[in-house]
Amino acid sequence: MLVLVLCAGCTKKEQVKRVHPKHTVYEMYLQRGINSLNNFNATHDSTQLLAAEHYIDSAFRQKNLFKFAVVPKVSIFLYRAQMNEGRRYVEGVDAALFPRSYLKEMYANFFDALIFNKAQDYPQRDESLKKAIACVADYLEIHPKDKDGISDFFSLKMYSEPREKLFVDMEAYIKKHPDSKVIVDDLKQSLTGVMRKSKQ
Repeated sequence: MLVLVLCAGCTKKEQVKRVHPKHTVYEMYLQRGINSLNNFNATHDSTQLLAAEHYIDSAFRQKNLFKFAVVPKVSIFLYRAQMNEGRRYVEGVDAALFPRSYLKEMYANFFDALIFNKAQDYPQRDESLKKAIACVADYLEIHPKDKDGISDFFSLKMYSEPREKLFVDMEAYIKKHPDSKVIVDDLKQSLTGVMRKSKQ
């Protein structure tokens, strides 16, 4: 469930700015890749995932699109449940090349949690998940209204906390950061929908 939540958050349709008129073809590839990931998330059509990989890999040919393409690339590993491959990929990318400063550490620990979960090493899984949450929390101390940071933070907590505790934490966050209310309330609706689908 967490994989789907994080992927949905990371691959939502973004506005890709044109950085050079000669390179718009690569921006088109990136946008098509993101759209294909969104389509896969909605339909689970494996051909959409294949298309996403093709387009995202093509977008990497334009170096200044790397920050836009690296998270969708990680999402492909998550969707395919390729935990070891994803962990190695994240390890090989400089932290500065991720669009937000906490993402490399968050994804590294999240992949570790998935690997430990598969091995049924639940104490290590929980410890890795705590580390993932902690690095996002540190980021939010400086950027408390960052929509993507808030989404990642509570998506991770959804995996580690009961629903009631999660919603209490969300209300506490709003109380501490009133300007985040609209963002957190929208996220609460999204997470409620994900939880409902996971029970079907």
